Amino acid sequence: MNDTFENLKKTLKKLPGFGLKSAETAALYLALENKDAARELARALADALENVTPCPECGGLSENGKPCAICSDAARMSSAICVVEKASDINAIEKSGSWRGRYHVIGGKLSPLKKITPEKLNINGLVEKIQRGGVTEIMLALSNDIEGEATCHYIQEKVAPYSGVTLTRIGFGLPSGSQLSYADSGTIKSAMKARRNF
Repeated sequence: MNDTFENLKKTLKKLPGFGLKSAETAALYLALENKDAARELARALADALENVTPCPECGGLSENGKPCAICSDAARMSSAICVVEKASDINAIEKSGSWRGRYHVIGGKLSPLKKITPEKLNINGLVEKIQRGGVTEIMLALSNDIEGEATCHYIQEKVAPYSGVTLTRIGFGLPSGSQLSYADSGTIKSAMKARRNF
């Protein structure tokens, strides 16, 4: 047994979407069939680790600590904020072309079993944006499961004291228990259009 190859396979298996078979296939491809692709991947990973950072405004994908393209876009509505769990959710919504506001990544959802408490999420950052003024809508685009629902209710409590802010929840189209980043663009578009007051 080749320890180096096994280590590569185990490491690839940790990636989202990789099972045992796909990790083994990728490991064989990189180690034996296309070493140039492996070197290119290694360079791209090193570059990403050095330069990719969270956006200081929304928590989405950015570079070198600068505001992302969405937060820097003057044409985007700063009065409407879409709350998502993770940066990949922003990409999924952007592909649907259904949102022209800004975003706010909270970094997960409440889960007592996983010891994810409100303090571990970036909900206070959302409240700070509301306190600065100018925000008229907060749209909650969180997973359609028990933990997502609990997180929505917690945010509702935090937003309630601020008059003039409408709280909406992503609408129909997302199956119960699903994650936003795995939905197709058409489904997300339907869900965004069907958002309702929360």
